[in-house]
Amino acid sequence: MNPNIRSNSLLAFMLWALGTTMSLVANAQGNPQMAEAMTCTEESQRLERLACFDEVFGTPFSVAVEDAIVGNQPERWRQAFAQEQRRRPGDGPLYRNTSELAGHLLTLSALGVKPPRPLLAVQCHNNITELTLMMPEAVKEERVTVDFGQGRQIWRVRDDGFVISGGRGLPAIRTVRNMAAGSEVTVASSSGVVDGLMFDLTGFRDTLKPLREACGW
Repeated sequence: MNPNIRSNSLLAFMLWALGTTMSLVANAQGNPQMAEAMTCTEESQRLERLACFDEVFGTPFSVAVEDAIVGNQPERWRQAFAQEQRRRPGDGPLYRNTSELAGHLLTLSALGVKPPRPLLAVQCHNNITELTLMMPEAVKEERVTVDFGQGRQIWRVRDDGFVISGGRGLPAIRTVRNMAAGSEVTVASSSGVVDGLMFDLTGFRDTLKPLREACGW
């Protein structure tokens, strides 16, 4: 490429970026909400930035579960989404013992997506541990690949497409244990509705304790 053309292109880009930044700053000066949003860009971590924008723009963490129920979702799905109605800005994983309905249940909603949000759920029911993704809308695939940064796994789609299961027993326990060692996770998947989902794992290990005790691991 001609050096002069490259130089001119770079200069044009820099002027555009400068103009965009100045426009944002100008809007922020006359708009308190925009000013708050500008502070979110200073967050160094993606998850914190997403949570910050959610809070500034009032994106609800959940919607009425009645609005989300549009099919034949199983009881554990209903319990998981009902549990998420307790979520408030800043909350981490939520835990509850639903007794015979769905057993011990830990849920965590995905960040950066419009409610109702997909949920990461760990369940101990009848002394069996299961790791799942609870989806607000049915997934059409029968199987999807899922990678939490531990290597690719094949998960089965169950319950008319509303639950994607990572397995029960030891396979699920191994994945959950590895997950508990991190502070955040981004899911890579062959499914477009799953790929890129992000979860903040702050507090995950501690919230998991009563469920682990119930299932004996």
